[in-house]
Amino acid sequence: MAIVIQEKLLDEKLAQLEKARPWSPRLVSKLESLVRAEDERQLFRVNPLTFGKEKGISEAESVDLFLHATKLGLFQMNWHLLCPGCGMIVESFGSLRSLGPHFHCQICRVDLEATLDDFVEVAFTISPEVRPIRFHDPSKLSVEEFYLQNELSHNILPVGGRSFVDEIREMSPVFAYVEPGETKEFPIQATDGFFSGTDRLLRQEFSFDVVPEAPPTPRLTIKIEGGHYDPPHAKVPPGRFTLVFENRSDRRAAPVVLEVGATHEGAMQEFAPFLTGKQVISTQTFRDLFRTETIEGAEGLSVKDMTVLFTDLKGSTALYDRIGDLKAYAMVRLHFDRLSRVVRANNGAIVKTIGDAVMASFLHPVDATRTALEMLEEIEAFNREHGSREMILKIGIHRGPSIVVTLNDRLDYFGQAINVAARVQGLADADEIFLTAAVRNAPGVAEVLQGHDVVEDLAKLKGVEKAVKVYRVRPVVKKTAVPA
Repeated sequence: MAIVIQEKLLDEKLAQLEKARPWSPRLVSKLESLVRAEDERQLFRVNPLTFGKEKGISEAESVDLFLHATKLGLFQMNWHLLCPGCGMIVESFGSLRSLGPHFHCQICRVDLEATLDDFVEVAFTISPEVRPIRFHDPSKLSVEEFYLQNELSHNILPVGGRSFVDEIREMSPVFAYVEPGETKEFPIQATDGFFSGTDRLLRQEFSFDVVPEAPPTPRLTIKIEGGHYDPPHAKVPPGRFTLVFENRSDRRAAPVVLEVGATHEGAMQEFAPFLTGKQVISTQTFRDLFRTETIEGAEGLSVKDMTVLFTDLKGSTALYDRIGDLKAYAMVRLHFDRLSRVVRANNGAIVKTIGDAVMASFLHPVDATRTALEMLEEIEAFNREHGSREMILKIGIHRGPSIVVTLNDRLDYFGQAINVAARVQGLADADEIFLTAAVRNAPGVAEVLQGHDVVEDLAKLKGVEKAVKVYRVRPVVKKTAVPA
């Protein structure tokens, strides 16, 4: 298939991308090389973490690159709900708002919760306006391409040196399109266990168990009618039989059958590192470029582990009274800008500002802890530049599970972990950081805190039944002299 690229449009998009932000040398040209790749499979559901590793660039910059490229229309962003058992992309969406909190895998016959940490994969596909590829239209794919390229995650790791795709081929006596009015037959050798069937075009599932007491079944006919498989479940004895599909509907069917042994224990797949939904929404670039991306529904989406940092200004009310609203507001805005730069530099994202306070999210406690220390240094530098200590910061950090929701038309977090983080911040006095044990004991945090005064304590927090172990950190920061 000849490569078709809209050269003028590509040049325009790449020029805009070059100007979007400072990039590592030749990074945009490396992306252009990908766009021009001969094998169009490389442009379907690109993993930015893999791209960054192969091109020798940081993970954060690679993610930023594809987010900016998507905003400019060079790529499309794909949100996938993954089944951890079979690696199936159970649902695929072009927008975060289409994700629901629960989903069902037709292959594994299980209901799953859509946690952003594990089961939500984000990938990028070339825009059809820039370069059309056959994967933009799944109806043009062969049945094997449809299932093994379009319906499976590309990040499933090989097992014992064999690819998962090869294993699927071995387990699958049936891979077929059955057109309207068509009948197809397949010889099957049944031993033990059961056969799990699915049709990802019609979104149907069917199965048959292998049981010795089942009556002789030389032919098992499954009728496809009204978008359903009939019978949806059957029993066959061990031995050879013919599986027949009769498509009596007006739509193409795509049955695939997997032979599952009696000793199958539902092993979990292992995946190469991929960009998770949690990582995306914790990226400042995503929050800046895709402000309209929200979560529909009242339930929200689960996050199993998020680190949250809260700041506040000590004596801000007195500041407004002392220097006036306009001047105080201007200084507060400048302080927000300084803190935002520190958060971004440490792989975090500003969730929101609340009055004079900041709420930020991080994937890792060590990044949040480093951010807190650098925030105090940044505010001290700010105060030195202004010749006074008008800005005095207090910080609290906690980690735990939460729910991602939409509040005031933006992504926000809700749950007890968020409440605890806010309460812990309330314990801090001027130039102090308070950490919970969940943060203090995380890998790398002790090393970041070396050389600073750290004191362990127990604190009673409002809304929390038991006392919480906390750590007060008083960083070694050169203080600005207060004018007499």
